[in-house]
Amino acid sequence: MALATIETDRLATMLKALGHPARIEIVRLMAEAGDANCVELTHHVSLAQSTVSEHLRVLKEAGLIQQCAPGARSGYCLSREALIWLKQSIVAL
Repeated sequence: MALATIETDRLATMLKALGHPARIEIVRLMAEAGDANCVELTHHVSLAQSTVSEHLRVLKEAGLIQQCAPGARSGYCLSREALIWLKQSIVAL
């Protein structure tokens, strides 16, 4: 079964976001921790806070993570629904 164009675009966006090793590591860390903020992630990935912040922006725009609480030092968490959709879409290829 072929994916619709909108679904294909969504899949490509998600896979592109996961195409960077640091983003994969961030997703892995978030899967283990449940949620994390930029400062916490910076300590684990050995990158500048601004770089981690940019990676979080890309992951968020791809729909893979979401902001879990309001505020400047808010945490991010994985979007379980997006990850389930991603897995199902890859299996359907």
